[in-house]
Amino acid sequence: MHGLARQVILLLATAMTLVMNYLSTALPLFGNSNKDISDRLPNAFTPAGLTFAVWGPIFLGLLAFAVYQALPAQRGPRLDRLFWPFLLGNLLNVAWLLAFQSLKYGLSVAIMLALLLSLVWLYAQVRGLPPQGPERLTLQGPTSLYLGWISVATIANVTAFLVSQGVTTSLAGLGAAGWSAVLVLTAALIGVGFLVRFRDYAVAAVLLWAFYGVYAARPDLMPVTVAVLIAAGLILVAALLSARPVGRRLMH
Repeated sequence: MHGLARQVILLLATAMTLVMNYLSTALPLFGNSNKDISDRLPNAFTPAGLTFAVWGPIFLGLLAFAVYQALPAQRGPRLDRLFWPFLLGNLLNVAWLLAFQSLKYGLSVAIMLALLLSLVWLYAQVRGLPPQGPERLTLQGPTSLYLGWISVATIANVTAFLVSQGVTTSLAGLGAAGWSAVLVLTAALIGVGFLVRFRDYAVAAVLLWAFYGVYAARPDLMPVTVAVLIAAGLILVAALLSARPVGRRLMH
């Protein structure tokens, strides 16, 4: 999709996403809020409720993304490459709400994985654009925040699905605390990868916030506390190393 059509469709898709997410809390959809469902499926990784406040900056970022690409100066072909991944991200976000709140957990996992892939695609397309003007804030930043959080949400969604299928927290001999520790460290490795490859501090910040949420949900479990400290340490060390000038990194 090109030019004005791309701009209008992406604005409408973003508006739909924001409205549906509001309704999913205000109504909620099918009488089931995300919090209610999560409470029914206690698992080793779901962060504390306050952690989900991250959706505020994410939604503001999506709005900034949609408005920026709709400006008259952005009507040329340069941003057309963003159309399909951004549109899919919006459609899959809404589809996930409908699946999860209608208690179709298996379908919600499939949709979440598709959403994650669409955001990886969007991330690659955005990173392929040499940023102009405010695009680090209007395009790159929102995409990084969204991808970082959906990476965490995917792990939590898969874990919730396993719980819904009767898979116990003692899988592979690990209890709930052990699984939480493993998942936290897995997420940390994702963050380290983004820092080493892309120097993406927005993804790292989202992961640190998620780690705090995991700790806040179960502060009395020592394996979780230790895993959160290790994960945060890995992220911070990777952030410091990636912040070094390229020349100095090559010499050491």
